[in-house]
Amino acid sequence: MDRRSWYMPKESADALAAAVEELHFATRQPKHVIMAALVSVALEQLPAVEQRIRDR
Repeated sequence: MDRRSWYMPKESADALAAAVEELHFATRQPKHVIMAALVSVALEQLPAVEQRIRDR
């Protein structure tokens, strides 16, 4: 395990926290497992993320 701090807009942080809570209660999986899955999916979609940043 590793703990890191990231700065992000409050709206993004709130949405991420809500998604983690929703998935935690839906799956009863530990929150670190959920965060790993969320990051993994985001990394699989890196080209789409890059495009969204460029289109900003």
